[in-house]
Amino acid sequence: MANSSGFVSYFGTELRRHRERLGWQREQLADSVPWSVWTVASVEQGRRKPPPGFGEHADALFNLPGVMTELAKKAQDDSTAFRDLVELEERVVAISEYDMRLVSGLLQTRSYARALHEVPGNGLSPEEIGHSVERRMKRQEIFSRQPPPTFHVVIDEAVLCRRIGDATVMREQLTTLAAPRPNLTLQVLPFSAGAHDAVGGPLLLLRLPDEPDVAYADGWAQGQLIDTPTEVLRAQRSFEQLAALALPPDLSAEMIRAYAEEA
Repeated sequence: MANSSGFVSYFGTELRRHRERLGWQREQLADSVPWSVWTVASVEQGRRKPPPGFGEHADALFNLPGVMTELAKKAQDDSTAFRDLVELEERVVAISEYDMRLVSGLLQTRSYARALHEVPGNGLSPEEIGHSVERRMKRQEIFSRQPPPTFHVVIDEAVLCRRIGDATVMREQLTTLAAPRPNLTLQVLPFSAGAHDAVGGPLLLLRLPDEPDVAYADGWAQGQLIDTPTEVLRAQRSFEQLAALALPPDLSAEMIRAYAEEA
């Protein structure tokens, strides 16, 4: 990830300084906190903001009451989980995503993305809507890389039913979604699949070169980047369950085309 500015880098510098003051290797610090060596290294190098709770653990280990906690709060304000996600996507080699609400932002047409941002009551000006749509389109440029990342998407059947914009917008989005494209595996989770482990919300998994996998859970107010090994493993297993319950790609495409015809 590209280096963050300000307090993110400063927190990393201070973390490394206090670790070295104790004569610890990164592995020793990782053994004392609920995060991996990779996370410790990423935070020290300013490539990642400190996860929630990291500052409190650092204060307890280094006997610095409140110092690292306060610095971590400022580092948190210096970035957002979604910004971290976008930066990670620039280096990703494989993405797995599940959503029960909307078409993935990485697969949205421009008109579908605009219709989402034009929902009454969101308070966005036409200029802000334009900027938001352009940012969403720019995210999709990762598939223009050579080689592009692989993308495995499972979408809920509800996404196909939910009208975003007018019939023309929806028909274009569904037709585009059903069209085959390199490196994309698309499955639909039908209503008949019933309950599953990911009913609580959208889920995205990132595979990075020479680094542990990372997960991102989307939420109402803000998303959360997850890199704790046990939580990432749980997210991976949830996605595997979804893929097993979902329709195979050919039947998924047929379902999407059928909804497009009815839009």
